[in-house]
Amino acid sequence: MPAPVPTHSHASADPLAHSHNHGSHTAPKETLDDQAIHEWHSFPPTYLAADFRLDNDSAIFGEEFDQEWEPETAGGHRGLMVAHVGAMCVAYFGALPISLALRAANHPSHHLGNLVFLIIGALGWLAGTAYAASTPNRYEGAVHGGFGNILVLLSLVLSLIDSFGVFKLAYALYRSGHLNWSTFTHDVLRSSSDKWLGSASHYEMVGLVEHEDDEHSDGRQVMFAIGEDDDEDERVSHRSLSRDRAPLRPSLLIRQWTPPSRTSTGSDGTLHDTPPASASSHTYHHKTASSPTGAYYEHHHETEVVWPEPQEKKMDAARVVELLLTWVRRTQVVVAYVVFLTGIVTYTGMCRAGLINTCAAHLIKGSIFFGYGVLTFARYLGAYADLGWAWNRRPDGQGVSAEMIECSVIFVYGITNTWMERFGAKHGDPYTVKQVQHISIAVMFWFAGLSGMLLESRKIRRVLSSVIGRQRDTTEPPSYQFSFNPLPALVIGVTGLAMAAHHQDYVFQVAIHSLWGILLAGGSAFRMLTYAFLFLRPPTESTLPSRPPTEILTAFGWASGGIVFMLSSEEIAFAAMRTGYDDMMAFLNFTIALTSFVFCWEVIVLAVKGYAVMKGESKARLENGEGDEERAQAMTR
Repeated sequence: MPAPVPTHSHASADPLAHSHNHGSHTAPKETLDDQAIHEWHSFPPTYLAADFRLDNDSAIFGEEFDQEWEPETAGGHRGLMVAHVGAMCVAYFGALPISLALRAANHPSHHLGNLVFLIIGALGWLAGTAYAASTPNRYEGAVHGGFGNILVLLSLVLSLIDSFGVFKLAYALYRSGHLNWSTFTHDVLRSSSDKWLGSASHYEMVGLVEHEDDEHSDGRQVMFAIGEDDDEDERVSHRSLSRDRAPLRPSLLIRQWTPPSRTSTGSDGTLHDTPPASASSHTYHHKTASSPTGAYYEHHHETEVVWPEPQEKKMDAARVVELLLTWVRRTQVVVAYVVFLTGIVTYTGMCRAGLINTCAAHLIKGSIFFGYGVLTFARYLGAYADLGWAWNRRPDGQGVSAEMIECSVIFVYGITNTWMERFGAKHGDPYTVKQVQHISIAVMFWFAGLSGMLLESRKIRRVLSSVIGRQRDTTEPPSYQFSFNPLPALVIGVTGLAMAAHHQDYVFQVAIHSLWGILLAGGSAFRMLTYAFLFLRPPTESTLPSRPPTEILTAFGWASGGIVFMLSSEEIAFAAMRTGYDDMMAFLNFTIALTSFVFCWEVIVLAVKGYAVMKGESKARLENGEGDEERAQAMTR
């Protein structure tokens, strides 16, 4: 049987090039034509075949074995591979997220979590190294090993940087002769986390005083808003200040790193410490006034701080470095996910030669939709509430909306994919129907994303509203305080519907493409419902996450759609057809189960972080003498 004429964007004269014809309108076939597939692509033995002792009759990914292949003596080491995969997944997708959550809460136990992560990761890396040393190279040009080594080295360097302060304090405590577990946990671990309140890279404490007039300051309330640089909750506590008790104080590190402003140095509620003697480089000017709260509030009226310029620049540079390190720490999970995918590709022998473009497209694009769904669910749980991205009112009133970020990503995605569809095509080759289909989708992403960015611009909105004239008594409607931009959801929904109708060579491929297309479109439909419900009553009254229930379904549709997108890769579809797993119910149930597992783990990670924050608040109150009073009040009730 002659091989079909190649029409994919990566088609070439290479006999290994992909040759499926998406431009034709022939009826899809029901039975896999393995002979035709092997005419345009070769499938050498894989690590999977060696570990599971496969032969020509049981090959999953179409491996071709010569007469010298002996499954019993192929040199497989399944146990080492299981240990490697299991340990690395537990380390980077289990222990690392917990450690990062504890660190974001500035809980001292994040050091212990990081130690557990390193131990498990080291065991996994050793198992992988032993496996690679004991098996022949079965994938030329594989990048998995190099990427994995870089990831492990990055994790080790970050851990050393994070542990430097702990080692320094522990050594000082050892030299003092008072080293024991109690002093170690209190003076070393707690000090390295700056007494839970933490470094300025994670927390900012703002003191706000609510009072009617200065003459009746005995009953004034101090409100402390503790907000994180990346996450979901704004925790507020109100307390009446007595004459003999100071309020919960921000750490010295925060007071040093917080720049002077109208709200922090000129307000009656700004908190200040008397600088230590060693801090002679700082100059403080006060207008004193008596205060019923003691010396701690002795200078609460019109305080001005003069910051030396070199010290301010030094603090700014330190903050930039800390923010960069925070970003790198959290991208470890993303990099680990990429390494995980490259490991699957290397182990199964996928994405070789002419199949690399279509394979990479499915994995990359599917991962984008999967990650989009995971982040959408995180927003529902309350992540990024301090940015106003958790369907809430932004605490500080101004900032970039989540829709602006979504539209920007869609815009960049469209620009890059417009030109990538011609990768592998020679100069002068005509455009195939498949290329026109995909390029038109990319152009839709391009200009829909650009339109969304323009609509999210405050200047553009102001210009569009100028048709009514600039009247001072004009009142903006409540909807102006929130973004209702359906273009990202529209783009994803149309993409899903278009790909659900995409022509494929086999009936099973048609069905699986329809499945992920429907899932993406369904998620977009629920996002539209979210906007419809919130438009009736915009979430402008509270900074707490509003958690619209339709967003759970939105996240579920996009995340599961991304997983099925990856599973719709031709090599995976062919493997399912060879082994009798070409069953839509099996694919759907597997996807739903995996998505549910990921979302459950996401809830646990964020719950651990929230619990750590609560425990930190409780300990901080106890250290400031509030625990005894609360217990006494509880006993009198």
